[in-house]
Amino acid sequence: MEPRTRAGARRATRGRAFRRIAAAALGGLCLALVAWMASRGGTQKPQAASVPPPPAVVVTQAIQHTVPVYDESVAQTVAAQTVDLRAQVGGTLEQVLFTQGSEVRRGQLLFVIDQRPYVAALQSARAQLAGAQAALRQALGQVQLRQAEAQLAALRATLVNAQRQVARDRYLVAQQAIAQQQLDNDTAAEQAAAANVAAQQAVVKNTALSTQIGIVQARAAVQQAQAAVTQAGLNLTYTTVRAPIDGVVGLLNVDQGNLVAANQILATMSSLDPIVAQFNVSELRLRELLALRRAGGADPRAIGTGAPTFQLLLPDGSVYPHPGTFRALNRAVDPNSGTILVQALFPNPERRLRPGMYARVRAKLQDQPNTVLIPQAAVQEVQGVRTIFVVGPDGTVSVRAITTGGPYGAFFTVLQGLRAGERVIVEGLQKVRPGMRVAPIPRPAPPLPPAAGATK
Repeated sequence: MEPRTRAGARRATRGRAFRRIAAAALGGLCLALVAWMASRGGTQKPQAASVPPPPAVVVTQAIQHTVPVYDESVAQTVAAQTVDLRAQVGGTLEQVLFTQGSEVRRGQLLFVIDQRPYVAALQSARAQLAGAQAALRQALGQVQLRQAEAQLAALRATLVNAQRQVARDRYLVAQQAIAQQQLDNDTAAEQAAAANVAAQQAVVKNTALSTQIGIVQARAAVQQAQAAVTQAGLNLTYTTVRAPIDGVVGLLNVDQGNLVAANQILATMSSLDPIVAQFNVSELRLRELLALRRAGGADPRAIGTGAPTFQLLLPDGSVYPHPGTFRALNRAVDPNSGTILVQALFPNPERRLRPGMYARVRAKLQDQPNTVLIPQAAVQEVQGVRTIFVVGPDGTVSVRAITTGGPYGAFFTVLQGLRAGERVIVEGLQKVRPGMRVAPIPRPAPPLPPAAGATK
């Protein structure tokens, strides 16, 4: 038992010596650290040196201006004029004198149909007209009537001669110079002459009536022949199809060389300048538009005169450079949707618009004063809720949900949730959290749209 006791005593002695050496080394390390901090002049607390500075963010003040209020509607562009180019006569399509999809001018020759049958028909009609005119001249000559009148004049002369002969016979019979038989014979001749005159008078009357009927018929034949010539000339004209308006011609429905029928559509063309945008407006907005027009001195019955202008927003978000005006208003409101169809007319000199395009039409209704505006870069949207980071006077960040009224140039209009003059973060949104302090760097608000016309 004694050897074990001596070994345990030696191990205890060595442990105490090790602890003394470790304590001495730790004390020396602490003294060296204190001496190093003293040499650095450091009376600072280590915790204070580890706090980072506040992050820098760019802020812009919310401004207040008068902002125009617009009504926007989805619109579709349609041509102001659309014309089907039809063949008015049948025949072989001999020539197509334009490029499909190209612009043409009014009166420009587009199609030619085989003209030979119509040239022959015109020549035949002219020949018939010449014959009818000759027949009319003959009828107007009244040859038969003049012959009948001449015969009547001769018979009347014979009657007068017979009457004179009877008168002489009666005197001579009274003188007993001639026999009664001579008087009776001359009296019978007088009666025969009178009968001939009466008969010829009837012939003259009938001939005159026939002549008048013949003249009427001849004149009718001339008119009919003239109409045939006119129709033949029209048919010959219809063999050429010209552009009725300025515009662009679409693709061909019939290729050159095919046989076409009367009234067949050869192609369709549409005008391009100006172009119509048609859209639906609610009953409420319609009243506002008409009230605005009345306030401007326009007659509400005269759509298109003195009407408010429209803006066209293209699918890429750009604003069409040419304003539009009222063109037409439908006669009735659709009872199913409570809207009415409105058409606005837009100039299209650069041909940027084509029929069938979709866009948005915006009409200015009024100017809304004291509207709060913030840059669009300050707004974040998550699940339909728009929020902003606001920097308070002490540099503390807070988050707010706002209600916007839509874009206005580089801004959003704020209806609720923010006051003019408050600072919103436009750059550095990813570095901030609600409640933290920031180092705000001010930046001026973006310029207002050119048409704002607002006062602060």
